[in-house]
Amino acid sequence: MEETDNIDSLKIELERVKKELAEAKDLKNGSNLIVVDEHGKILVVRERTRKRLWMLPGGEIERGEAPGHASQSETEEESGIISDEANYRLIGHFVQRPKGLVVLYETHKFSGEPSAEHSADTSEARFMSFEEIVEKKDEFWTGYLRMILRYKRCILGIDKIPYEGRLSDVVEFPLELDGRNYKDIVLSV
Repeated sequence: MEETDNIDSLKIELERVKKELAEAKDLKNGSNLIVVDEHGKILVVRERTRKRLWMLPGGEIERGEAPGHASQSETEEESGIISDEANYRLIGHFVQRPKGLVVLYETHKFSGEPSAEHSADTSEARFMSFEEIVEKKDEFWTGYLRMILRYKRCILGIDKIPYEGRLSDVVEFPLELDGRNYKDIVLSV
């Protein structure tokens, strides 16, 4: 019963976000996908242009496009990973400046191997462990690193799902948890 109520509330929240995005005329909205492999590693892509930093697959939501579809098509385009938005779980949405909203999804169901071979936007695609992401934190765009840290906080039960907040908010991630109390901070971004 509780799981059904949770699924129903997530569906209602997703519909609210979709409506909000559809009504936004001047906003630049985005959608990203956290793809998790059987070892718990997260799919990341390295951009081909600008600073060549790591990021989550995803991109801009086109006018009239559903956020899940944007994540699905951009992930396939940037990494070669094929997924179905029917298997996505809404993790949260973030207000970004100056105007816009970013929707973050998670999936464990996908096919294919990461490859940027056919992408004009990315030079590399691969799965990284959370520890490797933390180790390479200076090679990530801050916003994407914040989404990954927030995702881990949600999965650990520190933050609620779906998370609602600003992408500019600093995220602290605990090195150790004693119940729900921090023992030490491993990263503050």
